[in-house]
Amino acid sequence: MSGITRRKVATVGALMVSALALSAAPASAAPNWQPWSAPSDYQCGPTTAHKYSVNIKMQTCIIRNPSNNTFQGVAIVVNNAPTTVYLEAVVFQKNGTTILRNDTCTNKPIPANTRVACYGDTISNPSTFPKADSYITLNTKYGYFTEEAVYITAP
Repeated sequence: MSGITRRKVATVGALMVSALALSAAPASAAPNWQPWSAPSDYQCGPTTAHKYSVNIKMQTCIIRNPSNNTFQGVAIVVNNAPTTVYLEAVVFQKNGTTILRNDTCTNKPIPANTRVACYGDTISNPSTFPKADSYITLNTKYGYFTEEAVYITAP
């Protein structure tokens, strides 16, 4: 076999299958805490301080994918506290007043001076302007809502 063994063939085959499996998996941002990276088309509600800590700033945004007119709610939180805090978020995505989805990013330690985002799942274009808000829980017991974000399509 001129230096090629069955073991080498099996190893190369396994690596190729693994690479194909990884490349075929769809990208998924939701619902997980991730760094915030501003996309090209999004609108946000006002930034507010968490009711239980002026060092926690938060807002909800709606990301629009113009190629297929889908939307994704995202809670953005900045920890300006001098220490690590624990955050949990629920992103509520709505059509008018009807909640279409709610997605939870589980409790996670967020270091001082860090901005994170909790992405909700992508939803199809609702019949009215998409809306979203978020409920942010600080240190496992102090919850507070963000202001509502409404995505208004430019005329």
